[in-house]
Amino acid sequence: MARCSPRVPDKLPGADSAAQNLPPTSTPIPTPPALAPTNYVVQRGDVTNLYEFKGRWLPRDQNALGFETGGTVRRVLVGRGDTVTAGQLLADLDITDLEEALASAQLQLDAAEAAAADESGSVNSIVDAELVLANANLSLESTRNNSPWQQSQNARLGLETAQRQLEQAQRAYDDVISRPDSPATAVDSAYQALISAQEGVRSAQISLGSAGQAWANYQVQLEQAENAVRDAEIKLERAQAGASSSEDAQALQTAQLRVDQIQADIARSSLYAPIDGVVLEIAIQPGDQATAYKLAITVGRPQPLEAIANVTYTDAQKMGVGLVGVCSVLNQPATAVQCIVRRVPLTPNDADQTVRVAATLPDVPSGQIIQMAMPLETRTNVLWLPPTAIRTFQNRIFVVLQTPEGQRRADIQIGLQTDERVEILSGVNEGDVVVGT
Repeated sequence: MARCSPRVPDKLPGADSAAQNLPPTSTPIPTPPALAPTNYVVQRGDVTNLYEFKGRWLPRDQNALGFETGGTVRRVLVGRGDTVTAGQLLADLDITDLEEALASAQLQLDAAEAAAADESGSVNSIVDAELVLANANLSLESTRNNSPWQQSQNARLGLETAQRQLEQAQRAYDDVISRPDSPATAVDSAYQALISAQEGVRSAQISLGSAGQAWANYQVQLEQAENAVRDAEIKLERAQAGASSSEDAQALQTAQLRVDQIQADIARSSLYAPIDGVVLEIAIQPGDQATAYKLAITVGRPQPLEAIANVTYTDAQKMGVGLVGVCSVLNQPATAVQCIVRRVPLTPNDADQTVRVAATLPDVPSGQIIQMAMPLETRTNVLWLPPTAIRTFQNRIFVVLQTPEGQRRADIQIGLQTDERVEILSGVNEGDVVVGT
């Protein structure tokens, strides 16, 4: 007998036929509640526009050195941080050809001196030689009487006086700006006096430089006059002995000039320490191609130190000499101290475009990075909100106030703006609750 498989019914008992034909549905996942916006309270306080920048803690007094001629660097005899003394050779160019030329010129000079000493003949008559010697002595005496020593001393005293006046003006300005009740006219007067004192120092430095140049020229003139006397004495001796000729004297002079010229070229191809100090920077190494008057080595006095920063000229002009701010070692807020801008570049063409900031950081070694914050503008005791509380739409500036009746918009006027605070001039009151964006 055949077996039959059980029959599956077409519909479930008691079920609606349309419902049985619908596809299965998924269970909906509940939506997470929306994040509530942050509310802010209108507060009263200070809004300060801080200009923050970094610099290096370096010696204040520095000398930037460069070769007077171009060439290949042969030796660098010092390293960064080395202590040097005035006149010490720091580096030189490859002057092998000059040194060989000097040796050859020295041999020619020796030969010319020997020829002049051995040559028989007469340079001039004894009477003529005596007159030349007498005139040379008169010229030497006149040169000595025209010594610019007094001018140099006066220039040095003038610089010392100008520096004292600058210190007095700085103290007076610091005193004025340290008192909150100082009138603006007093601050401006003290600032103008400080600027005038700074200009006085620069003028005195220029005068001292001119006096130094005059003294150097005088030394050359004096040496030339002394050489003329010695030359006249030699000629007189040769005339008396009948032992030289004008050709030999000319050859001797030419040989001597050649030696002097080569020695001067060697000096221009070498760098010497101008002061007792420390090597701060070395921008060359053996084998480099040096350019005339380009910075090669910087030497400075170990003390005092100050923060030196390279900022754009536009940013530097936002600050003024005497501006007081806060300085600290980078990432060490505990070292924060009050500091003051000592120098800013006067023009975009100023050779030194750095900003110098004076501070007292006795335990900070040279070379540390200093973080500086200078208040460019401050509004005190004003209403303020964070930038995230303020909204704009089609040139409209407004906030959304949270009131017992609900939220409403309020147009506002804003003043000084910083990254953290915005001054509110009108439209809200202290204590109002503002819905953030």
